[in-house]
Amino acid sequence: MAEKEIPFRQIHLDFHTSEAIEGVCSEFDAEEFAQTLADAHVNSITLFSCGHHGNLYYDSKMFPEMTHPHLAHRDLLREQAEACRKRGIQVNLYTTIRWNKRIADMHPEWICIDENGALQDYKGKGYFEAGFYKNLCVNTPYRDFLKSSSEKFWKRFREMEYGMMQLL
Repeated sequence: MAEKEIPFRQIHLDFHTSEAIEGVCSEFDAEEFAQTLADAHVNSITLFSCGHHGNLYYDSKMFPEMTHPHLAHRDLLREQAEACRKRGIQVNLYTTIRWNKRIADMHPEWICIDENGALQDYKGKGYFEAGFYKNLCVNTPYRDFLKSSSEKFWKRFREMEYGMMQLL
């Protein structure tokens, strides 16, 4: 795919897996995964680096405790990205910002609250869905955490594009 060309067939791979689930991707084969995409004429995919539960899908040097505890392929993101790029498939990365259960549990002071001091619920429905939908406020020290971790992550990702493939 030529640079600046809009991909014809794109996939956004959504993957938010609780740390309670064991054997995550235990039967995964990166080459088969990428070949399936190529056979389907997919030319762009968004891969996940961190889901709403706060689990990373790569072997993080900066936050090793945040890598999914039951991830069978400790560097799943790297394996996926390498196999896709080998077939000319553009790789984009997704990370959660607004919802991160792990961060919300570690830093409840970073969770959005309303004018009465109550937690802001998900989409104003009056209740919280699926535990991880606690809105994180970027007008707290969470912003500094995001900035620091994002800068390091994107520096490593840029290196990854040139074959170094090391994340945080």
